[in-house]
Amino acid sequence: MNTNYQESTFQHVLESLPLGLILLNTEGEISFCNVQAAQLLSMEVHQLVGQAAGSCWPPLATAIQAGLEQGQHSYGQEMRGTLAPLTIDLIPLEQGLLCLFKHQKQTRELSSGIHKEVEIILDSSFDGFWICDSQGTVLHLNKAAEKINDIKAKQIIGQKVEHLVFADLIDRSITMEVIKTGKPQTFAQHLKNGKKVLSTGNPVFDEQGKLSLIVVNERDITELNKLRYELEESYKQIEGYRSEIDSLQVRQKVFSKSLIRSEIMSRLFNLAIKAAHLDSTVVLQGETGVGSREFAQLIHHASPRKEKPFVYLDCTAIPESSLELELFGDERGEGFAHHSQPKIGFFELANGGTLMIDEIEALPLYIQTKIQHFLQNQRVTRVGGQVSHQVDIRIVVGTHENLESLVREKKFRKDLFLRLNIVPILLPPLRDRVEDIPPLIEHYLNKFNACSKTNKTIHPKAMDLLCCYRFPGNMLELANLIEQLVVLVAEDCITEEHLPAKIRIDASWLGGIKEQGWKLPEAVEKLEREMIQEALEKHPNQRQASKVLGIDQSTLSRKLKKYKIQLKA
Repeated sequence: MNTNYQESTFQHVLESLPLGLILLNTEGEISFCNVQAAQLLSMEVHQLVGQAAGSCWPPLATAIQAGLEQGQHSYGQEMRGTLAPLTIDLIPLEQGLLCLFKHQKQTRELSSGIHKEVEIILDSSFDGFWICDSQGTVLHLNKAAEKINDIKAKQIIGQKVEHLVFADLIDRSITMEVIKTGKPQTFAQHLKNGKKVLSTGNPVFDEQGKLSLIVVNERDITELNKLRYELEESYKQIEGYRSEIDSLQVRQKVFSKSLIRSEIMSRLFNLAIKAAHLDSTVVLQGETGVGSREFAQLIHHASPRKEKPFVYLDCTAIPESSLELELFGDERGEGFAHHSQPKIGFFELANGGTLMIDEIEALPLYIQTKIQHFLQNQRVTRVGGQVSHQVDIRIVVGTHENLESLVREKKFRKDLFLRLNIVPILLPPLRDRVEDIPPLIEHYLNKFNACSKTNKTIHPKAMDLLCCYRFPGNMLELANLIEQLVVLVAEDCITEEHLPAKIRIDASWLGGIKEQGWKLPEAVEKLEREMIQEALEKHPNQRQASKVLGIDQSTLSRKLKKYKIQLKA
């Protein structure tokens, strides 16, 4: 076959193409132009050949230069000023640049790349579908993709997917990963609208094995994640309620009427029942282990809120940096990731019920301020959020300190103290209600016998010794001691020999008291009076004396009046 025939055939092929074609040499001059290109540009072929393309089409000068000098492809360049808007693709060659001209209408038809029947099938899918070319240009997306991404197809078709990343519509592009690797990819994507989708990108290769299309399937898993989160939270709440119910069967009993023998606790029990029917805030003050939590539960379960949650927060058990998030919640979710669900705080968890904030004196002042604001309007704004939520709760606080003294020392907000201190209750230490020790011992014995499947009893002498012990750890120490004895004592009867040395050391003193025929309250009062007098002789300052005795200064002042002990001048 001769060369002239080949050139003629090639010329005929170029002229028959359904689009405009122009070849530029390495200098950027037009070396060939087919008739379709000339017609699209409203010029004659001879007028174009030999012209500098950059001068003919100034808006394309930069792209043409990049194609010639850097071998950079350019697709979808728009040209206006012609009879109809044109789209131009610039494709670098070894000896120049190939320019392809198409009507924009023609471009849209080619871009779709699928038949109408396929479009109908894709649009009927619940999943989103994207079709992109090998350069990452969007050719098609179905209606589900529009809905999932809150976009319109006409705004996206023709754009590069990398532009969608730059515009923060998506956090990363699965299409670009497929182009980079040439392999199927699957990962979760976070959209600008807050949704989370599971995307799978698959490459499509032509007959020559070159990448021609990328088909992306995306499924909105936001609702699935939300349902999973809500289900997990429900499980947590159910487990919390179950645990609370189990513990209540034991805890609430320590302040039941049947276990109370002392006059002071009888008065406080009646006060608690009365306060339970009000929504006023309650301040429970007492030493460690006096049972503030159990007393708060007594109030809750005697109140109209008893069917709603009782939520307990120990301020000392949470790092200061997390206290605000735990109390008020976090709109951003844990880790602040796009997919995180908002974190509900203790205030919202207790909605409808009772929130106990124990050791409230440990809260920093700025959080005290937020609690004060809540008490004013009963509304909570989560950290990172703008919308406040109405919350209906009853607040009970626990403290080991005298809050009024802390107010004077500028360590506690006065306005918060005034709002909280509606029903102040001072819970006495166990040593101030010795009459309650025997029934409590029997209660704990029954509890731990049931747990360990034993039938331990306690000898009367051991009971006497326990009643004379001061129990600086109060009911908590008593409960731990009885559990220890039930677990460790091999015999069925717990005697005085089984008791710790710190308790047995008072045996001789107890024997002397018994010989005089004193009743238990009288013996305890005698011991208290002697210990207080001894402490004051060594430490004339009430604050130092109360510290040595292991009691609050207010408790010491009350006992000084009770025993009519005069301080030395």
